[in-house]
Amino acid sequence: GPRDGRLELVRQDTRLAFETEGRPFRYNDLLLWLNVPITASRGRWMMAEADYQKVIQPLLNRAPALRGQRCRVIVLDPGHGGQDRGARGARGVEEKGVVLDIARRARVHLANAGFKVYLTRDGDRFVPLDERVRKAAEWQADLFISIHLNAAASQTAKGLETYTLALPGYPPTSAESDTALARVAYPGNRFDIVNGLLGYYLHKALVDKLRPEDRGLRRSRFVVLREAPCPAVLVECGFLSCAEEEARMLDSAHREAVGLALAKGLLDFNAAILQAQAEK
Repeated sequence: GPRDGRLELVRQDTRLAFETEGRPFRYNDLLLWLNVPITASRGRWMMAEADYQKVIQPLLNRAPALRGQRCRVIVLDPGHGGQDRGARGARGVEEKGVVLDIARRARVHLANAGFKVYLTRDGDRFVPLDERVRKAAEWQADLFISIHLNAAASQTAKGLETYTLALPGYPPTSAESDTALARVAYPGNRFDIVNGLLGYYLHKALVDKLRPEDRGLRRSRFVVLREAPCPAVLVECGFLSCAEEEARMLDSAHREAVGLALAKGLLDFNAAILQAQAEK
């Protein structure tokens, strides 16, 4: 009950565990983030309407949102490139090279499964953010997946984060309150519900396969998510500022595992679309 700061809801094979006064919650052990903490009021629990309609309800009943979705053309977006190296580890591992390798590996698995796959860059060159999104529109992308590596001031920060676009009027996961940016609805917000489901399938596949520290499915306002012409997710595949995770990125078997996990998440998402369409 409200006293112990935790609320659990169980229905058949689904378990939801909320923390009171906090935004993180667990959906069958996978970490996700709400837009607003749930609160206790007169002995009852209150959840923001946006969280119920855009986060919880679509997870519990996925078919309505997925029925009209296509998943044939996938754009993989390796972050940074050229003079923009991105994050850099103590041993000199650079984000731009690792994410390109991961994207190429994911492309192989997706192409083998019959998808049409484009990369926003297939070499070490600088591509402006607006050009990445414009290319996705030109290619008539059904999905856009941006691949990155994290860095933090603390060398102990580690794990995996998956991001979808923050909902209009709500702060990103990393902030407590909204800013002027938050009050704007961006082109990418047309896909809020599908973004959440795409993020869920990708995050689940990555966490299941890689067993990283799970930092959750979060929200932000990265430019590529704001301006995306289709459902879009940005994945932070680990921290180069953490020696252990930097070392892992030097290992081609680990990069292959990340690429394979990304492909698996997209295959699972596509399977859910096909199932939703078959249930009509």
